[in-house]
Amino acid sequence: MKSYVVGFAFSENKNNILLIEKLRPEWQKNSLNGIGGKIEAGEMPSDAMDRECMEETGLKLEWEHRGVMSGMNGDGKPFECHIFYTYNDTIWNFEQKEDEPLNVYAVEELHDKKMIRNLRFLIPFGQHNENKEFIRLEYQ
Repeated sequence: MKSYVVGFAFSENKNNILLIEKLRPEWQKNSLNGIGGKIEAGEMPSDAMDRECMEETGLKLEWEHRGVMSGMNGDGKPFECHIFYTYNDTIWNFEQKEDEPLNVYAVEELHDKKMIRNLRFLIPFGQHNENKEFIRLEYQ
């Protein structure tokens, strides 16, 4: 099973969020997702989140580990994903470091955007439940 991290970087007032438009893998193509990626061998999830954020956005943010999801990805392969959140107005200072486009979106305008399915509850959870622990979520 592959392990991943995904982080949701909100503005301090939680009205805006930094998201990435995925170009790959194919099942995520043209969909919005949080910042993140694979956890490397021997790497702790928090270190992977810091590394992925720096590689993708050029930002050093203070991430809160809030939960773990596991199950089958959109490609039918098993996964485990550690969920992180942060609340920081430096999200507008991101640098476009890779080929997958980054943008800060108003949360209220996301309803008509194509995004990874679980963002429909992961974003509201982070927007309204700061500092609350996340349940372990398993897809069947």
